[in-house]
Amino acid sequence: MKTPTTFLAATVLAAGLALAAGPAKAAIIYAGNFSGTECGGAGGFSNCYATTTGTQQGATPGASPTVYKRESGGGQAFSNKFPTITGSEFVVSLNNATNELSFTYTPGASDPEIHYFAIKQANGFALFYDLTTAITSFTADLDTYFPGNPGFSHITFFDTNGSTTPPPPPTPVPEPASMALFGAGLLGLGLARRRRRQQA
Repeated sequence: MKTPTTFLAATVLAAGLALAAGPAKAAIIYAGNFSGTECGGAGGFSNCYATTTGTQQGATPGASPTVYKRESGGGQAFSNKFPTITGSEFVVSLNNATNELSFTYTPGASDPEIHYFAIKQANGFALFYDLTTAITSFTADLDTYFPGNPGFSHITFFDTNGSTTPPPPPTPVPEPASMALFGAGLLGLGLARRRRRQQA
């Protein structure tokens, strides 16, 4: 039978191993605020692409094409690259009391993944992305990105890399706290073993 010290050390060790082996959590990245309109310029909405450093007209390697745009008044724009998108896949809402913009995306079987989105307001737009995990929902406090300009003009959603598979997630790196917990578990097991030898 394990002594309480051994059991506790084994539990701490197991927790440390589980944390160290767990996958790194992906998160939506804020790329920054940019001036102008995300899909302005010659070429139209369907020729607009997003990258981690902004948006552009015309495809380049790694750039992601537009999928859909929802205006604050309910207007819509569709890319000619994704004919299965009807607009019903997107639910976009603004809480006027808190100035929070929320959306959910529920894709159908043939619909693209979303890996970028841009929120337009006033004289610029805020760009967000996640290249490892498809984006299906988000809530933004618009005061953070457009102070003094409540509400939004529109939100635009982008696919990733011309509908190709996104890059694989980075190799998980254990966090310092996980490693400390793992080390504490090993130390506890060593002390428990030493204690048993001394008692024998």
